[in-house]
Amino acid sequence: MVIVHAAVIGYVRSRVSRLSNLDTTVIELGSYRFQPVNDLSKVYHFKLHAVIDPTKLRRGEERLHMMRLQIRETTEQTLRQVDPKWLEDPTQNQIRDRLMSIVHNHLEEPLVQRMLITDWLELPVQSVDLKFDTPGKKIALQ
Repeated sequence: MVIVHAAVIGYVRSRVSRLSNLDTTVIELGSYRFQPVNDLSKVYHFKLHAVIDPTKLRRGEERLHMMRLQIRETTEQTLRQVDPKWLEDPTQNQIRDRLMSIVHNHLEEPLVQRMLITDWLELPVQSVDLKFDTPGKKIALQ
């Protein structure tokens, strides 16, 4: 009985160990907050994620990390000029398609399978704190 119990515990531990070492294929690209230029009464906020092709996981992570700021800049430019009809779509298909093309253009190879948008918020501009981060105190050199 003790041997069976030890075998079961060993099996369960090995399965848990394998699960804890699984790599995720989803990379968060950051939080975005924007105001469309044609409607300054609203602010939109969301988190953007890229689903990487599992067979190209390491390469995808590396390229996304290298091109993160270029992707962010182009994404923000696009979002400020977005068609208002796209913002009314609850599935955000048009926005996701446009963001996918931005990512593909910057990566120059098909590493990303899909874009995910989470935490989507549409807020009146009055309810959003638009203060910029204040820089930290400077330390005097001795």
